[in-house]
Amino acid sequence: MFNEKDITVLIATKDRVEEIQRAIQSSLDQTVKANIVVLDDASKINIREQIEDKFKGQSIKWIRSDKPSGVAGARNKLVEASVGSVMIFLDDDAYFVNKDSLEKILIKFSSSEEIAGMAFKIILREDSDGLQIPFSKLKRFLTKNIQNIESDVSYYIGAGHVLLRETFVKVGGYDTDLFYGLEELDISSEIIKENKKIIYYPEIEIIHEPKKSVVDKRSKLKDEAYYSIRNRIWVSFKHLPLLYLIVHLSIWCSFYFIKSAINFKLLKFFLALSEGFGKLNTKNRNPFKSKALKYLKKNNGRPVSYTHLTLPTKRIV
Repeated sequence: MFNEKDITVLIATKDRVEEIQRAIQSSLDQTVKANIVVLDDASKINIREQIEDKFKGQSIKWIRSDKPSGVAGARNKLVEASVGSVMIFLDDDAYFVNKDSLEKILIKFSSSEEIAGMAFKIILREDSDGLQIPFSKLKRFLTKNIQNIESDVSYYIGAGHVLLRETFVKVGGYDTDLFYGLEELDISSEIIKENKKIIYYPEIEIIHEPKKSVVDKRSKLKDEAYYSIRNRIWVSFKHLPLLYLIVHLSIWCSFYFIKSAINFKLLKFFLALSEGFGKLNTKNRNPFKSKALKYLKKNNGRPVSYTHLTLPTKRIV
């Protein structure tokens, strides 16, 4: 059984004063009081100085990194600076809809020792309202009202999720070599290899208002597309059995080539390809065994694919 002492909310931010205030406040407004850790990941401004007075007397720990950590690195730093077995990761541009979210998370994790990860129902606010939930296209088509059905899944979307510290430590945390992109799919794969479950729990709703992603700006070539291509190679090589690996990378590399050619970005494609294949770490290779593949098949998880479902919604929050 877990109690409120076991729960911690972890939020990384960079140059987003208004958004991080909202994320913190939604965490403080919960019926269960949790420890909150906030990482300022090399912001140009001192975010803590600007907003700390608004949260005086609250259980918030502030840490800062002078150099960009990337998504994976930032989350690892938050874990290192925190306590608690049940770790809730929240993007700074996301916030909880309901005030009993943390309470429900504790109850659900206390109900089964098999659960090591949790995906939320993410209400996406971008150009249009929609939902992000972790299901394959086939299951979306076959299952009516899928967004409201609790089920085992093969990965989660990073804007809001929960991981158990014990399993997180056992699998080595987020892979910081990835820096940006596919880090959730990578660690989800590691969790499944440990014979643990990831569940989609629609009772937990968050609003996500994604801003332009903050990635490494030291090179104009290293943007989201670059990391997506490079990391696809690394994550696939790490987890996929040989036949899956050959087929998967053949399809995805062809897709990226065509997309890059259309957008006149072939140089970026070949540079990402070069780093992806040129810096493969053979020591990291640990392909799915039969039990993990059965879990993926049972839960409609195509090994090392990264698809999410965007559905129209008329929900008003």
